[in-house]
Amino acid sequence: MNDPTNQPIDIEEMRQWLITHKQTTGLSWSELAKRTGVAAGTISQFGTERGYAGDESRVAETIYRYRQHLTAQQQITAVAPQRPGYFDTETSKYLAYMLNYAQGGRIAVGALGAGLGKTTTAEHYAACYPNVFLSTMTPSTAGVNNMQIEILEALGERDAVGTPQKLTRRIKERLKGRNALLIIDEAQHLSEKAIEEIRGWNDSARVGIALFGNESLLQRFGGGSRSAVYAQLFSRIGLRLVRAVPTSADCDALCDAWSIFIDNQRAFLRKIGQMPGGLRGATFVIELAQMMAGVECQNMQLSHLQDAWAQLSSRQVAA
Repeated sequence: MNDPTNQPIDIEEMRQWLITHKQTTGLSWSELAKRTGVAAGTISQFGTERGYAGDESRVAETIYRYRQHLTAQQQITAVAPQRPGYFDTETSKYLAYMLNYAQGGRIAVGALGAGLGKTTTAEHYAACYPNVFLSTMTPSTAGVNNMQIEILEALGERDAVGTPQKLTRRIKERLKGRNALLIIDEAQHLSEKAIEEIRGWNDSARVGIALFGNESLLQRFGGGSRSAVYAQLFSRIGLRLVRAVPTSADCDALCDAWSIFIDNQRAFLRKIGQMPGGLRGATFVIELAQMMAGVECQNMQLSHLQDAWAQLSSRQVAA
């Protein structure tokens, strides 16, 4: 890694590299402009034999930084392990069973901690079966109207407009009679009114509903202090799952997917996987440990996992 301001940059070398890079990648000048931060008009002129009439040294410095960044990324890719594709866990199998149940016109709720695979399971289910629509909520979609707009986008209608009544009518028309399932991820962000609106779709159009979210989700529906609106929903929930951390079987499935069969390594990962962060945190540990082992030209050892965990646990693992 070199600071281009502290060394001479060969302008012609950067020009020829840029021309070759554009040809081999097939990127347009506008796409390269976005990636480098150089204006499209400037970089397109610089990348020709006649050159750019302005300060070419500054453009060359920027191209050098871009080239250096690509080289660094290639080095990481060379040692980074390949993540396994989707794989079943004990938890994902039950979530898939819940989704299948809900697709029969029922309501199911999954309230799970981080790293339990609820989103990947929902995505996999939606990819495998027809008439399954996945929509992810955020704080900005908490209200009824914004929630409806987000749902309609998942149904293929972008930037929907209209009153809440009209949007609900459009949603029900799109889903009614199709044996449809609507999976709403991160549902803990929804307001009471938005949840009640969704419940109404199940009542009037028999739309299958799966509400996935964090552990606070089901707590809102249950307990003696729940509001009347939540009481109506609670009575309609056919299947539910509340789980804070992965099971031992979940952690073993992760090890199997990564082809980790050494007992002490599996035991260590089982311990890590059942901490906050779940299988996601354990995956980060495996990736970093395998990169460490690769740099040392060794097979991964328990010590690599321990060193990786020591590094990752010194900062909060992303939830």
